[in-house]
Amino acid sequence: MPTRLPLHRYAARTLPAMLEHTAARLPDKPFIRFFDPATPGAAPRAVTFAGFRAGVGRAAAFLRAHGVGPGTRILLLADNAPEWQMVALGAQLLRAEPAAIFASLSAEAAQGIARRVRPRVVIVSGAQGWEKLAPIAGELSAAGLRVVLSGEPLAAPSLVAGLSAVTLADATGPGAPGLDGAEHAALAAAVGEEDPFLLLFTSGTTGRPKGVRLPQRAMVHAVEGGTLPVGTTEDDLGVHFLPFAHVAGHAQFTLALAQGHALAMTARREDIERALELHPTYLFSVPLVYERIRAGVLARVDALPGPARALARRALEAAARVRVDGSRRLSDRALARLADRLVGRAVRARLGGRIRGLFAGGAPAAPALFRFYEALGIPMVELYGMSETAGLISSNLFSGPRRAGSAGYPTPEHDLRFAPDGELQVRGPLLFTGYLEPEDAEDAYTDDGFFRTGDVGCEEPDGALRIDGRKKNLMVLSTGKKVSPEPVEQAIAAAEPFQGAVLLGEGRPFVAAAVFVAREELARFAAAGKDAAEELLPRARAALAAFSEFEKPKRLLVIPGAPHEHPALVTPTLKVKRDALVEWLAPSLARLYGAV
Repeated sequence: MPTRLPLHRYAARTLPAMLEHTAARLPDKPFIRFFDPATPGAAPRAVTFAGFRAGVGRAAAFLRAHGVGPGTRILLLADNAPEWQMVALGAQLLRAEPAAIFASLSAEAAQGIARRVRPRVVIVSGAQGWEKLAPIAGELSAAGLRVVLSGEPLAAPSLVAGLSAVTLADATGPGAPGLDGAEHAALAAAVGEEDPFLLLFTSGTTGRPKGVRLPQRAMVHAVEGGTLPVGTTEDDLGVHFLPFAHVAGHAQFTLALAQGHALAMTARREDIERALELHPTYLFSVPLVYERIRAGVLARVDALPGPARALARRALEAAARVRVDGSRRLSDRALARLADRLVGRAVRARLGGRIRGLFAGGAPAAPALFRFYEALGIPMVELYGMSETAGLISSNLFSGPRRAGSAGYPTPEHDLRFAPDGELQVRGPLLFTGYLEPEDAEDAYTDDGFFRTGDVGCEEPDGALRIDGRKKNLMVLSTGKKVSPEPVEQAIAAAEPFQGAVLLGEGRPFVAAAVFVAREELARFAAAGKDAAEELLPRARAALAAFSEFEKPKRLLVIPGAPHEHPALVTPTLKVKRDALVEWLAPSLARLYGAV
């Protein structure tokens, strides 16, 4: 039986009840400092807990006046903002179901999901968002759409008869009608644990995104299981920039709401630097953001003169041996102190000067990334979960064991097991209600009610979980060898100068890899008359010293630029669509493998 994490029980069992509790306890405390893209360069807009509660009440009053209630849905196709959550919680207060999709989705993808959701109200940031749905406005209106809530006024010609447009300011701002205190409290008390929290959609790496229906119970359970492992308190200030179409963005928001700690919220990545000027105590992100920071630091190290560069590299390696591997060698400890002076202080200063820890979720972090931050004395806490489990199954510990490549210890009050083929299966209060379309649930559960996560791994000797990758991605070579591509890809992507990697070789005698490399780096190879694939193969293989020979690529396909520069190949969460990549590379793969 795996070791279980401690549980922090909150008295409130739903998000509306959590808001009631925290707003009563800390009414005047700033909850959100929002860097509004509508006013670039301006000071962040502050929203207190009481002010946020009032905004939720106004949103609920507006939605109710337009027919939103139990059994209806709203659709949020908008960037992060306090008003996003005001409207979502307003819908929850009415026991309606808010649905969230990425504002960056293509028009075709957004329309496909909107048809399935059949919303009563659509929320967009502005005209650019509404333009994605405007071509099917008549169809959505016939299915029940009545109002478009927008961050900016919309042009009347983009609407159809029977459809009105209202600005978010008019619906949720101080001048809008709201709920009186008693009615708000009564509505919050009436929301049950099985009432809707959110309808999210999976990334769709292998097909149509599945609609995941999360109840209040699941998110509350996730926050209760994650509170003690991450070690935050009401005195913390976190940087919030994960989109609200991503379950991790809600996990962080809900934790802050439950505890009463503050958030510096951004809608754009370019505002993260400004948020760091508020001196946050933690960041919560997908590993990609931390990897970009690391790459920038290492690039500056590599720009040092030869002897200084070599010394800084040695110092970083020694610091990792001391802080991660437990080395007590005097030479390592001396070099670790040097690493702190040369690199650590600068990194902490860049992160605002008060950072206590980095929390990572949404994708596994490469061991090299973990070792880099831990070497500098910045704890990196990985959490593991998925949309269907409200983002949390297990976690490493801020004040306790943390290990590279570990998914951490399971949260309490649910059952989990590994099937004979290594698939992790879970059952309990962390699970979603079901999928939007029942056919998506085919084969999702075992006969005894366990959810098949689709992830393969094992339990470590100390009770922690190790996740090796997705079951559907397991490659079988023509030699019979089986390869889990994700750990190999993470190791390559963490090495320089790679910006991403995808392992190839299903049904082939050996594995190859498609690697993403910065265009400037490729230009340097070209200027020197060198073949990039040949030059980079030894570097990729060197990053895989801990892997078996059959897991190491024998050939490379080089793709110019980072994954996000190829929007047709990635999901909104920047996961590479393997099938799309293989199809795109088909001619190159045929040449690479030749007659083998």
